[in-house]
Amino acid sequence: MRLFNNGYREVKRYSKDEILNVKKKLTTIKSEQIDSDSIDEFLKSEFKIDVFNSYSEYYTEIKKFSESYLYPSSDKEYFSLKLEIISELKLVSSNLTSLNSNGRNIKRIIKNNKVLDHFLKISKELLNNINEFTPLLEKKLQKVEKFYNNNTLCWIEASKIKDLSFKLNDIPSNLGKWDELQELEAYLRSLVEAKSVKRIKSRKEILLSFHFNELNSFFLSKSDYKTAIYDDFIYLLYNNGIFEDYEGDKFVNILERKETVENLKKKMRPVVLELIKDILGEILQEIEELDQKYDLSGQGIGKLNLESLLSQKFSEILPKIVDLYFKGLDKQFQVGTNNISDPEEFVKIINLNYKKVDDFALKIDEIDTWIMKFDTIIKPYTSITVNLKKTLANIVSEVFRRKEDYVNYLNNIKDESFRVDVRSFVDTKIAEVNKMITSYENETSLIIKEELPQLKQIRDLLNNYKLKIDEIKTEVYNKLDAYKENNVDIYATIKHWENNFNRKKNQLSFLLTVLMNKIFKSFKDLIDTESILFAEITEITKQTENFEGLPFNFALSSFLADRLSEDELKERITEITSKINQITSSLGLYELERSKLEEILTNKVKIRQGVSTSNVQCTVCHKNINFVKDKLITCPFCSSTYHYLCVADWLFKYNSCPMCQNTFLDPNIGLFETE
Repeated sequence: MRLFNNGYREVKRYSKDEILNVKKKLTTIKSEQIDSDSIDEFLKSEFKIDVFNSYSEYYTEIKKFSESYLYPSSDKEYFSLKLEIISELKLVSSNLTSLNSNGRNIKRIIKNNKVLDHFLKISKELLNNINEFTPLLEKKLQKVEKFYNNNTLCWIEASKIKDLSFKLNDIPSNLGKWDELQELEAYLRSLVEAKSVKRIKSRKEILLSFHFNELNSFFLSKSDYKTAIYDDFIYLLYNNGIFEDYEGDKFVNILERKETVENLKKKMRPVVLELIKDILGEILQEIEELDQKYDLSGQGIGKLNLESLLSQKFSEILPKIVDLYFKGLDKQFQVGTNNISDPEEFVKIINLNYKKVDDFALKIDEIDTWIMKFDTIIKPYTSITVNLKKTLANIVSEVFRRKEDYVNYLNNIKDESFRVDVRSFVDTKIAEVNKMITSYENETSLIIKEELPQLKQIRDLLNNYKLKIDEIKTEVYNKLDAYKENNVDIYATIKHWENNFNRKKNQLSFLLTVLMNKIFKSFKDLIDTESILFAEITEITKQTENFEGLPFNFALSSFLADRLSEDELKERITEITSKINQITSSLGLYELERSKLEEILTNKVKIRQGVSTSNVQCTVCHKNINFVKDKLITCPFCSSTYHYLCVADWLFKYNSCPMCQNTFLDPNIGLFETE
């Protein structure tokens, strides 16, 4: 039984004349009073029972074959082989339909006949089975248009050039019924016997080794127009270990090896070039468009010749594409963002460019993955792809490096746009508060010029300004609070707010103190209100009287402190210490904030010093080290940690660790203080 090309002729449905002819024959048999067996034999002959049985056997075996070898494979593999089997099944289905129709027509002539009834039953069952099975096999059918995606064709063409040795293994029982394999085994045995110089005791002892082109020639001799089908069949046998690489005559002389390598390179270049054009097609088109705008080649607008570029070596093609693409993206980005002031539009452009870079990196990686897969096809001549793999490895590394640099660049711009937005908003609010302070000075000056100022009027005035300033501070607080989730560095903005009003507060003379000596008791409440108003103006908070939480500009440890340097952390700790001394009512909260910052600073110092334990004692004086206040030194060799003053004299004399005696050869590694 053949796997394909069984040579089934088409079975046609009865014409009217043929039905009459069958009826006439049946009438003759009956009139001659021949036994019923003669009628049964006639019906078996008429309905080609032998052919029908071969249909049933073929379906049973092809179903097993498909489930074992075709279903587990990729949809893109063995396309021609699957298509031929489907064609065989459809022909069988068509013939069964015709036979079934013919049987129903004869049943009208012979009402009751067991042979005919049985035939109609089993033919219908077989037809239903085939019609259910064929669509399942069609679902596994996907045509591959490109040579580089056709694993069968790539492997066959490479194998023709390499012409390596293989050996035939034992044929599995589920393949033993196919004539193609039986003929192949017989052919290979004849080859081996013809080549053998020694007498072979037993046919089973024959090692069925052969060259690929001998195998290929055998199948080519079967049929020229079914080449693709036999190619799929050969590749299926190889993938399933029916035959495998044989290293018995591995040696190939240098000239033959060199010729093989050159032929593989010639065959491979157009394949890889087609792969590059297809995968990077959109990129190449975009490069041409960018060159029309920005002259990427430096030869003039639109003068870039991609065909000339693609004719060069792969080690020159791909790096040049990478360079041109990133150059074009950079120029397009610069031009596109020149006149944009809306941060949201700016972010859209940033995200678009990031996606372009990321997609490009994935395409380069896709080419690299294909080359790695192609190595399994051209082995043992994988040396021919070494330079290409090195080029791709360098390109992948360069693409991801540029991607990281580009992303950092974009993120910095994005971060800066947020900072500019926040700074602009805060400057506007500062101007509003400054204007109010000036207005307050002017209005209060007019009031206090009177001999007996109206205390209620001044109190209302202070309360009114306090409410307005609180509203502005709340707006600033909400703005900064919204941006803290974006991890934006707003420390400088907070300092800007504080510096402005600290300076303004120092410049401001509290106008009510002019009358302090005269009516101190009457004005005491107003003076306190005025002092509190301007003392708290630097604090960005919603409610200064609510001590359940700290003002925004002092609550840094929860969202900002990790981004501050050691000097900025120390500066902030000093400012908070000063604040603690000034505001005793908030002492507990500010001490807690300082503790958080000191813990962060301690961790930063520990990380910088390479210290992992929680409580660290000086190896000389054995006292616990305070990482916030104490100056310390950690040995990079044995990790011993000292107070600076405990070992300063020793280091000055010996330049080595007191514990492990290793010498600190580099005086610039940060171990020595200048003080």
